[in-house]
Amino acid sequence: MKVEARRQFAAVTLDRDDYAYRAAAEGREDAELTPEFAAAVKRCVNAACDYLWVHGYAGDFFYGTSSSFVTLFVPFEFADEAAKALRAAELEGDLTGIGALTSRMAVPLDTWLAPGERELRQGIDFWTSPTAFVKYLRAQADARGLRLNGRALPGAVWVRPTMPRSRRELLREFPDQFKSYTDPAPYVQHEWSENEPVRPEVDREPASWREPTPVVAIAITSRPDPVQECPCGTARTPAEFEQLQHRRAHLSWSIGLPVPRNVIWPAGQVALVTGTSPPAWRKLAYASAVLPRRENHYDFASFAVGDGEPSDGNARAYLLNDGGRVVGFVSVFDEVAVRWHAFDAAPQPQSSIRERPVINVIFTADLWRRRGVGRTLVEAVATDAGIDVTELAWSGPLSVGGEALAKSISPLGIWHA
Repeated sequence: MKVEARRQFAAVTLDRDDYAYRAAAEGREDAELTPEFAAAVKRCVNAACDYLWVHGYAGDFFYGTSSSFVTLFVPFEFADEAAKALRAAELEGDLTGIGALTSRMAVPLDTWLAPGERELRQGIDFWTSPTAFVKYLRAQADARGLRLNGRALPGAVWVRPTMPRSRRELLREFPDQFKSYTDPAPYVQHEWSENEPVRPEVDREPASWREPTPVVAIAITSRPDPVQECPCGTARTPAEFEQLQHRRAHLSWSIGLPVPRNVIWPAGQVALVTGTSPPAWRKLAYASAVLPRRENHYDFASFAVGDGEPSDGNARAYLLNDGGRVVGFVSVFDEVAVRWHAFDAAPQPQSSIRERPVINVIFTADLWRRRGVGRTLVEAVATDAGIDVTELAWSGPLSVGGEALAKSISPLGIWHA
């Protein structure tokens, strides 16, 4: 037996590790805990957690059932009793000690969450802070299908448990799925008496406790044709998991990717990410490149995470941060540009064939489009290369939006890579 004193309780552990190890090595199964023993320990641990929370403990418990270690969390004054109960259960198969310990630590949840309105006083009914006690009671009421209607006051907590109509309907329609819900009959049949204590009035307290009128669903015969694919490029499916994936992807496509906490980047700046940048930056640039790939159905993202080594063609990405989100992205690589694409029959400039930065893929979050984000990114590429924006090359074929951007930046024409 091992008794360890924690800050607010004692952890009493039955160490069966050597015995269980030898039994497993010999192929025996007699070292496993009996189902009755495991169930009794679980009930005792649940009762102890409730008891300690009500008496002021605000932390968590780490507990797992195994044949090697059996642990009970108990108040300090119950440590000897817990050790004797575990010893009797292990050596004699007597579970009465664990049952008695469970009864001593059981909190009167049935009384607290019974129909009616009542005041629970600090130092008499509970010992933790009223705010923490309301939070605990609300979680217990929710597990039983109840609404607590609780309020914390200095030194006291007022509660009025009720069962909403919606949860009564769930219990009626799906009794097996919501078997943990309590019987709704006492809450429906409860009659409010004038002799019951009255909760102190506050300005925000409603004047009536009348249950709200439920919302009525109206059946319709015609509905618009569903869109099978969203503009963000993600297919819409009825599956719940894929709907969640679509919502996340659509949010990033609409307002931009959030900047991770491990990336220090002031808002309003353009960041240059290369193949040798830190992993957090490379992952952010790759996530940004996935958005245009998904929207335009490209085969590959235009920027890869890589392994931290220099990339071929000096592939890099420029990201624009606004308000803690990546609202613009452009991927760039260096290549020799030899073709001149003129706008409106403009003459070809006299320029030598040389390596130029090539604008590959530009993406702007949907809510930021037509606000100059693309032009800002292209100008940042030219500034970083030390050349004029008209000397940049563009990767073809250009989309309608890409050609409009290129024409607004370089009206005479652009270099094609």
